Amino acid sequence: MHNRGFSFLLLTLVLVFSAPLRAQSVVLDEGTFRLQRGGREIGTETFTIRLVGQGADAHVIANAVIELDLPSGHEQIKPLMRVEPDQSVSQYQVAVSGQAPTQIAVELNGRRFVARTRTPSGEQEREFRATAGAVLLEQDVAHQYWFLSQLPEGTDVTVLVPRSGSQDRVIVRASRPEALELDGATVQARHATFEIDGGVHEVWYDPDGRVLKVLVSASGFSAERIPG
Repeated sequence: MHNRGFSFLLLTLVLVFSAPLRAQSVVLDEGTFRLQRGGREIGTETFTIRLVGQGADAHVIANAVIELDLPSGHEQIKPLMRVEPDQSVSQYQVAVSGQAPTQIAVELNGRRFVARTRTPSGEQEREFRATAGAVLLEQDVAHQYWFLSQLPEGTDVTVLVPRSGSQDRVIVRASRPEALELDGATVQARHATFEIDGGVHEVWYDPDGRVLKVLVSASGFSAERIPG
């Protein structure tokens, strides 16, 4: 019963996410990040963020393919997220292949996020509070910081991290203009500092709010946009 329920949920999300691709859409951002951990290159993240529909039906779809070459072997991560006009996350799914294959589906149900996780060892369902202004941010997924770009300094909201099964706080600590060295060229950027679960996440945005670089000092993770 649980297998059929989970498969039905994934099928439902696939249909919901694929339908907008047939509707009118505008690309808000797309590109590729070069990923590093501890100064060693580990892979790439290729992503697209689209505005789909018009008026009250407008929403944003963000998806990516992350290819990682880790000491444990190759891993592919494919996140897909839908965000409504009020910036609330209504649906999310992520598929991970490699040594620890995982599928996660998250739906907003009233004031709760319902997260269903499937691994080779079985299935699990958890619920999280969906507080006003809550955001979703997977660990080491650079393009999702795009959704934090408009948060003003001093903002303190809940952040859901589906793969780790945790719910933390994100606080916007500072934001200032800064010159950034990117692939040998100097560009003007906005340097934002976020505190997430006690750790510092630094993000550099261009004037249009597109993510240029991410640095998480505690884990040694960094993502740098490849120009082009």
